[in-house]
Amino acid sequence: MKIFNTTWLFFVTLFSMAQANEKLPDDLNLNGKWEMGYNQHYTKQVNVPGTHNDPTVIPDQSLWYKKEITLPKGQWNRVTLELKGARFRPEVFVDGISLGAQEGGMAPLFFPLKHKNIKPGGNITLEIALASLHDVPESDASYIPIADQWRSNVSSSLWDDVVLHFHKDVRIDRIIPFINYDDQNAEIKFELNSPKSISGLAKVVVFDKDGNQLLTSISPIEGNRNSMMLDYKDKLKSWSSDDPNLYTLRLSVFSEKDELLDVSEMNFGIKNFEVKNKKFLFNNKPFTVRGVTVVWPRWMRTDEGRELGYDTQWFYENIIKRTKDLGGNYLRFHLGLPPERFLDLCDEHGLIVQYEWSFFHGMPASEESLLLQYKNWLDLAMRHPSVALIHPYNETYGKQLDTAWSALNKLVKDYPSLVMEERDVIHVHKYWWSLFENLGLYYDSYDNFPKAIVVDEFGGNYLDADGNFGGYPKVKEAFLRFLGRMHSAQERLDFQSKANVKVAEYWRRMGAAGVSPFCALGSHEDGSHWFIGPLKEGNPKPVWEELTPVFSPQSVSLEIWDRNYTPNQSIELPVYLINDEAENSDFKVNITIQNEEGVVVNQKVITTRVNGFETVIEKVGFRTPSTVGRYTINATLLNPPNEVKYPVYSAWDINVLQANVPDNIASVKIGVPNNEPELKAFLKELNLDVTGAEDNEADVIITSLNTWEKIVENNLAVKQMLSQAIESGKSVVMLDVGDRSLGKGYPKEGNIVLGNLQGSEKLKETRSSKYDLFAGVSLQFTEVVESESHIHPAKENNSLWDHLPKDAGWLWNGYRGGLVVPAHDMEVSGLNSNAFIKQWVEKGADNTQLISKPYYAYELDGYYEFSFEKNDSKTKSKLRDKVRFLMEDAPALATSLDPNGRIEIRNLHDEFKQAKSGRAVNFIPLVECGKGLTRTPAALIQFGENKGQLVVSQLLTSGRLADGFGKEGLYGIRTDEASKQLVLNMISYTLKNN
Repeated sequence: MKIFNTTWLFFVTLFSMAQANEKLPDDLNLNGKWEMGYNQHYTKQVNVPGTHNDPTVIPDQSLWYKKEITLPKGQWNRVTLELKGARFRPEVFVDGISLGAQEGGMAPLFFPLKHKNIKPGGNITLEIALASLHDVPESDASYIPIADQWRSNVSSSLWDDVVLHFHKDVRIDRIIPFINYDDQNAEIKFELNSPKSISGLAKVVVFDKDGNQLLTSISPIEGNRNSMMLDYKDKLKSWSSDDPNLYTLRLSVFSEKDELLDVSEMNFGIKNFEVKNKKFLFNNKPFTVRGVTVVWPRWMRTDEGRELGYDTQWFYENIIKRTKDLGGNYLRFHLGLPPERFLDLCDEHGLIVQYEWSFFHGMPASEESLLLQYKNWLDLAMRHPSVALIHPYNETYGKQLDTAWSALNKLVKDYPSLVMEERDVIHVHKYWWSLFENLGLYYDSYDNFPKAIVVDEFGGNYLDADGNFGGYPKVKEAFLRFLGRMHSAQERLDFQSKANVKVAEYWRRMGAAGVSPFCALGSHEDGSHWFIGPLKEGNPKPVWEELTPVFSPQSVSLEIWDRNYTPNQSIELPVYLINDEAENSDFKVNITIQNEEGVVVNQKVITTRVNGFETVIEKVGFRTPSTVGRYTINATLLNPPNEVKYPVYSAWDINVLQANVPDNIASVKIGVPNNEPELKAFLKELNLDVTGAEDNEADVIITSLNTWEKIVENNLAVKQMLSQAIESGKSVVMLDVGDRSLGKGYPKEGNIVLGNLQGSEKLKETRSSKYDLFAGVSLQFTEVVESESHIHPAKENNSLWDHLPKDAGWLWNGYRGGLVVPAHDMEVSGLNSNAFIKQWVEKGADNTQLISKPYYAYELDGYYEFSFEKNDSKTKSKLRDKVRFLMEDAPALATSLDPNGRIEIRNLHDEFKQAKSGRAVNFIPLVECGKGLTRTPAALIQFGENKGQLVVSQLLTSGRLADGFGKEGLYGIRTDEASKQLVLNMISYTLKNN
């Protein structure tokens, strides 16, 4: 701020006397009808701004726009053209003369227009030429990354407002408010664009929304960089998500002769946003960001996005108001700016904005380009109090970040303290229970992380407006993994809600600084949207309302992952009562258990005092219903905040089951090895006839983990005992076979390892173990990245699901994520030719080709391709491209896949011929799981007439079959009635088919 002196007082006196008797014309908004065409050949009229050509096609030519303009009269002699969004690399012409070109287009660009016909009252022809993306070098920071081109708008367009700004020889280049929140004053820094040294006066006026003048400050200026103080104590209120007091700040610059040189207005709000102790502080109060994500550039790829993408009323009603009515306070604009009008809406209605640049899976831009475009991007952010989280790139790593941060570190010193990605905040992208990953739950608290965390990508089970698969290539595979082969649109919508909401609740219970599922608006190819039917009608999918416990500032959340209970079972429900508001509050919560018809069969109401910005965990005792069936546990906050317009409830579906002994095993003798106490306890509890495994009168033998450990030790006596049983016609059920790693990301012995926070862990090498059993059968277990939480009946055999609902194999009790299958793929060797064929058909092989001639399986990271050639470069390339696409595209897989890894090649035809001597005559899959349902964790092996049958099962049943054999704790192993029933059905099935 300049020093008060006599010269300054003289200027102020002159200014006061003149009363600003000179006025510049208002900005001229050039939106509306323009002519448009390629290569200056104008073929149609369009409305600017907009996406005017096929957004899925990169044109081969430059796109031109033209408009005839009558300039306003008045006392101005300079005009600057502002292109708020003009991609790519615009060049500006007036009356056929080029007045300049600039790189960029993703952030505002400014063109001083100097031409003989530019004068008050004059007429000009304005033309704007935009480059094709084909002609944009990667060094340009507005280049759309290759990883995003197939799913985003790649066309050229004037995508935001076009404005003419009139001024004198001096233009206000930028205004940067520095809010001193505790001192209740602001330093308004501003830069001028003047061809020569300037002296004069600056005047700042702050208006309320009704145009009333609240504050005025006058200060001398000297040179192009200036600042002035604004004392707002008791005159301006803070801007917050609850109370978005929005003002207009007007800066006017005058010459020494009291000549008005330029005027600039901007949105202005009083706020302070920072990180402290891994939490956000907003206006000196703890704050959690809770809201949704909009990927505006991808949304513009769709016809409905092009129609609605500038409709502020639609956007307000269906995104902003809906988010606010659910209790949300945050909106993430992912991978680039929206039109500025949407930032204005967030300013007006109180949504904190996560503000992002378009870098995605790479940042090849030059530092020079970043310095130019990041500056304009950050300058725009300073004009919007809603902007709080700065995200200059997305899922970008390595040396390219050195370039980005070299530019950022040069720029940020000119701005107030910013909360920035990576430097201040970790953005966690764990797609658990969705496209790329199984349900993980690997962490226990936000304090496991070195910085504040915003979890802003998860829940990506993309569905279109009819509840069918979105266009993302891996969606179908994911729904197969989690819902099995048969599911309706309603079941898909329900799972989309559950996967988003329950994972979001988990992160909120952990104390994450921010939570935002992905995504409310995107393209068909990636993200789809959260609406049913025509988008214009704004009918929300179920996921919207069910996110209320995540978004409401006062909320309730059930910490429960177990799904299978017995009748009248005593359970203890941890109920989280979360108060993100400053006031202490008495939470009144109604906890119910309802049947499928919505009838309440058990109920408790609790009232608990929760202090401001605290969370209380109440452990509420309950008994499950006495009748077997499907139920929902529901905790509803009876006194939610007034601003929340939807019910605040946390719900979890459970099965009440009672293991049912199949008739054909009720009276048989079941042989159990002496070292399997859990199996004995399990079977005796059901009043089954249990005898020793060596008992010749046993009708069937069942083993579990302790016996498998003997197999691993190559205990010949155990192998011989089981072999003799098969030879004598006695069937064997082997539970918990194989290696039991739970995946690279799974914590071992409670030791939390963060791992890759934007993806799953990578196997440095693929480890396999092979174990010889008996009767010529061997089992090979190959380590994979993840274990599985969902199992399903085999394609043509649902025998193991007798007396079970189809979801009884989804999330068994215990383990993080309710794991059911370990992170090892099982393959059976020693099969005869028919059994061998069945096994490989499950992996996608063509059985007729496999039989007739050389036929090769190519495997990379669990993905398969097949060919008639032994060293087929095209098949290898196809397989590598498949894996590469996943690695480049999916953040959750980027570190778990290696497209350049070793491809295993097997001659299936030769193995088929060798299998003709195999003793196992048939292979019957019983259970399937995994992405695309390519894994077979349980199968029946048949050895022919008068021989016994063998069931081998990897399912994690040990610790789940009888009380007293598991572990304590939230993720400890507990009895599970569904696992019991499945085991009983295995025994029954072997006897039925023997």
